[in-house]
Amino acid sequence: MPNTQSAFKDLFASAFARYLSVRPTGIQMPYGPIRSTLSVSLLAFRPARTRYENHHPVCRSLDAVRSISEDRECASCTLRQSCTPQLFIELIHDQVPYRLLIAYSSARNFLVFVSRLRGMGLQLENAQVLISVRDRGRWGELHFINANPQPCSCAN
Repeated sequence: MPNTQSAFKDLFASAFARYLSVRPTGIQMPYGPIRSTLSVSLLAFRPARTRYENHHPVCRSLDAVRSISEDRECASCTLRQSCTPQLFIELIHDQVPYRLLIAYSSARNFLVFVSRLRGMGLQLENAQVLISVRDRGRWGELHFINANPQPCSCAN
């Protein structure tokens, strides 16, 4: 029998999903200000993909396997080559869960950050992170900094 409490929690979280948008000047909070930096706690990340037409999303997959907007599998989709590979990041800011979809250089920066965290023996889940935005003209590029670096255990 599936865990009813977990299924309810997943349903509740997806019903109230809040998405952050990246702008050249910062991170756009839903119904709020644009912030140049944001302190968050990371929960998880996974591959995603979105197909755009005229700069508007027409198909999206939050797991890079199955579309949430159309009834089809990504692997058998004839339009898959025109999709944008992305990372889907779940995070918490001020005790509120948010979702963030990133691509290109921001995704690369995130994966490098995750690699550095793991190289230091730190877990991604619940990591305290400072996200900043670098203005690239028509888009904003995200950068990730460990907000709670481990204290040095070396003797001076």
